Amino acid sequence: MPAKETITLEDAERAIGAAMAAARPNERPFALAVVDESGALVYSVRRDGASATDVRNAERKAYTAAYIGRDTLIYRQQISHDGRTVADWSNDGVTTLHGGLTLHRASEVIGGIGVSGTGDEDRDERLALAGAEAMVKPAGDARLANAALRPKFRSAPGPALSDKGAPGRPNKRTTTRLPGLSAPDAATPDLVQVGGLFFTSGVRGIDLETGIMPDDPAEQFLNAWRNLRTLVEAAGHSTDNIGIVTNFIDSQDFRPHINTGWLELFPDADNRPARKTTSYPLPPGEGVELQAIGVAGQQRQCIEVAGLTHRDPLPNGARLGDYVFSSVIVPWDLSTSLPVIGEDAQTDQCFDNMRVFMEHAGGTVDDVVLQWVYLNDFAYQPYMVDVYLEAWPIGQYQAARKTYRYPMGGQIQLQVIGRIGGERTNHEIEGHGHHDPIPMGARIGDLFCSGGVSGVDTAGPDKLEPVPGIEGQAHHGIRNIRSLVESGGGTMDNVGLITLLIQDYADLPAIDAAWDAMFPDRDDRPARQVMKMGVQRANRVQHHMMAVL
Repeated sequence: MPAKETITLEDAERAIGAAMAAARPNERPFALAVVDESGALVYSVRRDGASATDVRNAERKAYTAAYIGRDTLIYRQQISHDGRTVADWSNDGVTTLHGGLTLHRASEVIGGIGVSGTGDEDRDERLALAGAEAMVKPAGDARLANAALRPKFRSAPGPALSDKGAPGRPNKRTTTRLPGLSAPDAATPDLVQVGGLFFTSGVRGIDLETGIMPDDPAEQFLNAWRNLRTLVEAAGHSTDNIGIVTNFIDSQDFRPHINTGWLELFPDADNRPARKTTSYPLPPGEGVELQAIGVAGQQRQCIEVAGLTHRDPLPNGARLGDYVFSSVIVPWDLSTSLPVIGEDAQTDQCFDNMRVFMEHAGGTVDDVVLQWVYLNDFAYQPYMVDVYLEAWPIGQYQAARKTYRYPMGGQIQLQVIGRIGGERTNHEIEGHGHHDPIPMGARIGDLFCSGGVSGVDTAGPDKLEPVPGIEGQAHHGIRNIRSLVESGGGTMDNVGLITLLIQDYADLPAIDAAWDAMFPDRDDRPARQVMKMGVQRANRVQHHMMAVL
């Protein structure tokens, strides 16, 4: 009978010790708790001065994370979107206070850790994360235990960074608005072309003839696929020019509705774009939004990797001209088409599968401009960063990166956009930094992509934390995008797509006001996709940019 992983007292002591060590000298008294996979208490500590309520809440947070199998912040967001409350569980141990994190091992939940009492739930969660990270590896253990897998990334140093990228071309955006797809006064066009690339904003499942959004999700999906075709053709392109389509869906329950319209639009199994599906709460009444990126005048070449073939009818990726787009890259052993076991091994395998994919596309990992990383558990981010730095060492060219906390069956998934050929440069925003050792932006040839750009006041004292409030964050965020584009030799006219990560759709009026100031002409703006995921704590909005220089 297979042994089941569980939390030992030594594990719990190590986690709580790390969280205590991460506390500030003047931290308000708080309590910590670690529970096992059943929610039973393993170890609890309270600092002098912490109240009995703090102790109870720390235990409830840890219990909820283990019992529900989700961090309490994600749980709160989900039940709010579903219109439910904790009362639906008939369990008074469950809470939506955040600061409770799941603890994983071998891709299974083995318990939870909770912190309460600092006076700031975001701070509670940071301390809980310090404890969760300590559970990944005991202190002093060698990192990168599977390093033998990864020397294949490169047999020699990567290509040198160019001192500065070539000046951007004075690209003039061309925009398309499809009547009925979005409101006439919508903040952004439906499709934008800059240079040789085109980008759509979110394509909804509205009926273009009636202007009605159907209640039936299946009908919305069919409409959205057909609206995508109509939009792309109205802009003078073909669906054969599309490199990637992302399905943003309101619920994982809607996945069965995807393929009907997909196969109608792309019937040829040997001629389909890359595809990724991401679930987060969409605006009320919407079941799906499609967002596409394409290359004008270029035909697709599908990319398939033996052992990585998707169960759904889509390729591993597509190449159009010099541009490469991947579908989701999963941590499967290519010899068996089965997931490898263990978080470290999955991270290693996923990055190596990315390498294999890029080689099948005719390039290397040094041709990746942008990488998205989806992690089930942020406690494993430090290990992922170590592997990232083996793929793209400090001092050489590094791909831009965004990491999402995203509940899923395995520990990690990746997705990349690449550009084969051209000078490689990295770019920063003076006064704005990242917590991880990654660049703010990466450029290969004419393609320039950013990681997460926040509403940091670059003239202020803290280059990592955004200013308070959505108005200030929207104001500084879009101006930081401008600074980044200019550091790469371009202007805001070169920006084709901005993806906004937000916490609350109610913040959009303040964001739109900042856009109106930056882009006064509504017919000369980038495309835009709004995602209610990927930001938390003090961050109300984060900007991600793609430009063609």
